[in-house]
Amino acid sequence: MIKLISLLIYNIIRISILKLIHPNRFNVHLIQRISPSASLITSGKGKFNIGYNTEISKGCDFEAHGDGVISIGTGTYFNRYCMISAQRSVTIGAHCMFGPGVKIFDNNHKFSKEKGVSSQLKCDDIHIGNRCWIASDAIILKGTHIGDNCVIGAGCIVSGNIPTGTLVKHKSDLELISMK
Repeated sequence: MIKLISLLIYNIIRISILKLIHPNRFNVHLIQRISPSASLITSGKGKFNIGYNTEISKGCDFEAHGDGVISIGTGTYFNRYCMISAQRSVTIGAHCMFGPGVKIFDNNHKFSKEKGVSSQLKCDDIHIGNRCWIASDAIILKGTHIGDNCVIGAGCIVSGNIPTGTLVKHKSDLELISMK
């Protein structure tokens, strides 16, 4: 109980300072459970919108670059070492759960057969609905839209549209199930 109260007080101070230093860039409710070792970084005009009582565990690294916006709904939980990189927009609904090591990128580097990899980026919005569970080490790529009440299985790489109520898992998992 003392540890939780200490963490809440720490976050009230931390968020208040961020709001003072970066006015209009941290629309973050003061009641949060954000680990002291989690980083919320903005560069350029990057912004954070975080609802009430979100938990961000140790080692998480959330970065809003350029005009990027990271929006997280109320009561969402991020386990250890999650990463979000937003150059454009990453929106996560309320009451979602993220396993350890989840990575979310709304951008990737441009590349071509002739010139190779460039420092220029391609970006597209990411939207994750309410009450979703993104299991450990899943990777969510640019342009992904996940509906409400979805489960993305451990280690899955997701791109595109995932309809509401969908369970996404590895093909090998399906093969194991069919053998029973």
